[in-house]
Amino acid sequence: MTTEMHPQVAEALRQAQRFQSALEAQLHLTATQTFTATDESETVEVTVNGHRWLTDIRIEDGLLRLGAETAEKRINEAIRAAVAAAAAAGEAESAQLVESLAEIAGSLQGTLGLA
Repeated sequence: MTTEMHPQVAEALRQAQRFQSALEAQLHLTATQTFTATDESETVEVTVNGHRWLTDIRIEDGLLRLGAETAEKRINEAIRAAVAAAAAAGEAESAQLVESLAEIAGSLQGTLGLA
């Protein structure tokens, strides 16, 4: 004896899968994206990941001879630029995710007759 799934239940499960897939895609994007930036004089290049953690830094030969204060300023400048790029991308991706989840939730409400 086989029982068929009610069409509303099947649709609700499909929408739940879309919801989960959207969240997983966002997590994957955050885990795999990188953002690279330099200071204005291009003597320092840094890379941060989607979590805004510093993952790589390249300091041009000779920069450290200019002194710790100059090196610190340029490193921080490059880090700020990379973090700003990551933040801007994160905000755009979050807005897109919220829009997608709202559409899925609306569809689910319609399927269940709650809208």
